[in-house]
Amino acid sequence: MDGSKNIKSTSILLTAWYARGMVFLKKINDIIDKFLYYFLGLLMFNMLVVISAQVVSRYLFASPFTWTEEMGRYTFVWLSFLGMGLAVKKGGHIALDLLLKGVTGKLEKILQTIVYVLVGIFGGIFTVGGIKLMQLGAGQSSPSLSLPMELVYVVLPISGILIMYYVIEKLIKEFKRREETV
Repeated sequence: MDGSKNIKSTSILLTAWYARGMVFLKKINDIIDKFLYYFLGLLMFNMLVVISAQVVSRYLFASPFTWTEEMGRYTFVWLSFLGMGLAVKKGGHIALDLLLKGVTGKLEKILQTIVYVLVGIFGGIFTVGGIKLMQLGAGQSSPSLSLPMELVYVVLPISGILIMYYVIEKLIKEFKRREETV
């Protein structure tokens, strides 16, 4: 009898711990998502202003600003790479949709898990490659803006970490959903 009470109390504690962990994960997700949305909006606004300044300076003054093209390019790169993380969260990443639509049941869940794992591996490669690129660019600066190239390249590991984070979140939700259906 005493053993079954211990198992029940352990089970209750684990369930409570899991529920608290999911609430904490949701709070972190909300903070990360809000930050990303606002930051991406700021980047889009920055790109609009910079590219507009480039057009105005080129066609109205016949003397384009030298820094706007570089700033626009780096802003676009940051926008694209950070947007990848949100695309993974929203399910907008490249996937085997055609293959997934043709199967149902357990095989569909297995293939979906494989897709998540492959996307997570891609995020890991991005993270490691980005860190190496940052190390390679250390000490260099951009031609027009004189920005440290590490600042330009840091978006790669950040994007990779976001991708892996959102893949882990999706896998946790997938396994939780599977447990609830069993």
